[in-house]
Amino acid sequence: MISEFLNSWSMFAPSYLAALFGGLLLSFLGVIVVARAQVFIAAAVAQASMLGIALDLLLGTGQPAAFAVAFSVIAALATGSRAQRGGTSHEEITAWIFLVGASGSILLLAKHPNGLKSVQSTMASSLLGAAATDVITFGVLAVLAGGLALAQRRQLVLFVSDPVMAAAIGMRVGAWSLGLAVALGLGTGLVIRSSGLLFTFGCLVLPALVAKNLCREAGTMFLVAPGVCLASVLAGLMLANYHDYPPGQVIVTVLAALLVGAWGWREFRLRFSA
Repeated sequence: MISEFLNSWSMFAPSYLAALFGGLLLSFLGVIVVARAQVFIAAAVAQASMLGIALDLLLGTGQPAAFAVAFSVIAALATGSRAQRGGTSHEEITAWIFLVGASGSILLLAKHPNGLKSVQSTMASSLLGAAATDVITFGVLAVLAGGLALAQRRQLVLFVSDPVMAAAIGMRVGAWSLGLAVALGLGTGLVIRSSGLLFTFGCLVLPALVAKNLCREAGTMFLVAPGVCLASVLAGLMLANYHDYPPGQVIVTVLAALLVGAWGWREFRLRFSA
């Protein structure tokens, strides 16, 4: 299996590297999403990104990445806001964005030639169309996200666990919220355009959920989640290549299986440590 995967590297290197770097980038962002109990926000941002891709295809601008990033950043900013205006709750905005993104992306392209096929392809996830520019972009962003997460780990943990205390000790909570929302939108929009909805959402939440169940401290999740993601992407790519299965779906299945194992380990640890 490993030898066959290595033999395929020369043909699919951009796709493999884009999956590894894209997954790594999303896993760092996912720790913050999961630690703040905002998994549904991640889904809403991903669907908004799909709406941007659909609008780009309808208008024929040829800039799917720009539209995906713009829509996902706007959605992340809207859903990440804690403010409530006119009685509209945080959850209502998140649900509205999710539903509009999910339905709007299909309605926009319902009568467009090959439009629905493009939407369905993006939703199903395809890792085989990544370009060298995607590899460079994801690699640079993954290094930046990892460096910032590890360097600012204590501040991040305090911000996601107790924002009131963070503000009390002088952290600019509003600026942190804005920066993290932009980072979430940027990462989601770029990766979803290249790798599809399923892979993007899976790598955003599943590695962090696995880490949450394995780790006793939130700060450790920034180390465990990226490791889980990289191992799962490699295993998924090898299994997909060996059995001739779609790689995005295999990777998500591997991550989902690891989460079941993490749930079991957490239950075992809680039962026998009591």
